[in-house]
Amino acid sequence: MSKTAFIGSGSMARAIISGLVKTGTAGEDILVINPNNPRSCGEVHELYGTVTAPAEGVSEAETVVVAVKPQSFPAAYPAYAPHVRPGTLVVSIMAGIPTATVEAAFPQARVVRVMPNLALAVGCGAAGVAPGKSAAEEDVRRVIDIFSAGGVAVAVEERQIDDIGALSGSGAAYVYYLVENLRDAAVEAGLAPESAAALAKQTLIGAARQLELEDEPPEELRRRITSKKGTTEAAIKALDEHGFGEAVRACYEANKRRSRELAQ
Repeated sequence: MSKTAFIGSGSMARAIISGLVKTGTAGEDILVINPNNPRSCGEVHELYGTVTAPAEGVSEAETVVVAVKPQSFPAAYPAYAPHVRPGTLVVSIMAGIPTATVEAAFPQARVVRVMPNLALAVGCGAAGVAPGKSAAEEDVRRVIDIFSAGGVAVAVEERQIDDIGALSGSGAAYVYYLVENLRDAAVEAGLAPESAAALAKQTLIGAARQLELEDEPPEELRRRITSKKGTTEAAIKALDEHGFGEAVRACYEANKRRSRELAQ
C-alpha cells in the first residue's frame, strides 16, 4: 500500500487524516512528521493509529502533504528536501504560498496546491485543487480523491486559489460570525443565552441541510420564506440598508488581499 506523509500535525492535517482513515486508509500507511512537537504526533497516533516519523521519513512516501504554517515554510523545508524522492507528489495546503515556491523547495517533486477547510474533519469539507507546472492530470485526480474523502473537492487554476480561500477556505468563519451575532441579538432582546445559542445553531444546521438536500439555489429557498410585506422581508431589507452585501464582498476581498501578502 502506498504511504502518505504529513509534514505538520495541526488541525488541518488531522482533518485530512480523519477523512483518509474513515475511507479505508490504514493508519500504518500514514506518516506524521513534526520534530518540533512530538506530543502532537502522539495525539494523532492515538486518534488514528498513524506512524510518527523523523524528517527523513518522507523518503518512504509516494505522497507528501505539507501542512505547516506558511510563515514557517522557509525555515522548515530544508530538513525535508534532501529526503523527498524524485517524482514524489507534494501537496501543499499552505495559504498564500504559490506552487512555484514549493517547486523550488522540492525541485524533483510533482506539486499540487490545495485550499481546504476544517469541515473536512466532519466529512463536509470543501477544497480547491490546483496543479503546479510539474503535476499531471492523474496527480490532480489523486489529490481530489484524498480531499473528497472528507467532503467536496474541485479542480481549479492556481490563479483562482485565493478566491477559493476567500469563499470556502474561510467561509465557515463568516457563517459562524453571523450565527454569533444572531445569538447575541436575541440575548440582548431578552432571550435566555442557552435558548438563543441553541436556536441560532439549529437555524444554521437546518438551513444548510435544506440547501444540501433540495435542488434549489439559495435565492429560491430564501424566496420561499420571505412573504411579501412580512417580517422576513423587513429583515432582509434592513440587511440591505445596512450594506450586508457590500460587507460580504469587502470581507471576501480582504481575505484575498491578505493571501497575496502572505505570498510576498
